[in-house]
Amino acid sequence: MSATEQRLAANRANAALSTGPTSAAGKAVTGRNATRHGLLSGRLFLDDENPADFEDLLGQLAQSLAPVGALEETLVERMAVTIWRQRRLVISETGRLSLTRQPWQIAKGVSSELGRSYSSELKHGELVPFDREQEDWSRRALGEIDALEELNLATIENLAPLVFEQLTSDAEEDQESPTAFIASHEGGLVGYIVELSNWCREQIREAEARPHVLALAEQVRAKRLVLPADTLELISRYQTTLDNQMFKLLRALREAQEWRLKSLETNSAPDEVAATAEALVAV
Repeated sequence: MSATEQRLAANRANAALSTGPTSAAGKAVTGRNATRHGLLSGRLFLDDENPADFEDLLGQLAQSLAPVGALEETLVERMAVTIWRQRRLVISETGRLSLTRQPWQIAKGVSSELGRSYSSELKHGELVPFDREQEDWSRRALGEIDALEELNLATIENLAPLVFEQLTSDAEEDQESPTAFIASHEGGLVGYIVELSNWCREQIREAEARPHVLALAEQVRAKRLVLPADTLELISRYQTTLDNQMFKLLRALREAQEWRLKSLETNSAPDEVAATAEALVAV
């Protein structure tokens, strides 16, 4: 026997020993390797999508459906692409809903329901329960002001401690004494007391209106659980397209697998095999 013949015989012997994986897990890994770098997924991913997630999906499908050969593997990969797009569709719908339910969007919607102009629109920070301590302070400070019979610093210091404390704090911010602060304030002490009274009344009004605002905000949020009709129609059409595609692919895979098993049993003619393969790929 020549050296070449000996080498060929050795190669045949080695090949006979290498039969591939025999366990279910091993076959699943082999099936996944066969479809890992398919042509269909080459341009599938967006910047924030992880190709490894698609590979995991494809591997699970390959393990479940056990494709054999390029035709069946291509059909399984097309299924993975279809499921990937269905997942993306769900993410897209959730994203659209989330955008319409952002706090500033809800505040804008509530302002519209209340008939507020752009300059008086609610801020998203106003969509929380009103600060009870601030409401209580405003009521007590306004009560002190209403009880004053004389309006001077000495009377305020003795009979309106909350008001005097606020006046002192405002003066300290301007790095002035209460006397100097009032002297430089527009309208003097009377002007300051009027401004503080108006502020307290505004806080009380907001506190009283806040429960209604919060209830309205919940209604706006509930209303925005559903996308606009035109958007829903578009999503529905796309979902129907994906569902139909998935059904056709499953049917084509089943037919391909049945055809493969049948061809092994009947030794179909080459022309018949080629014609059937072309019909399945065209799905």
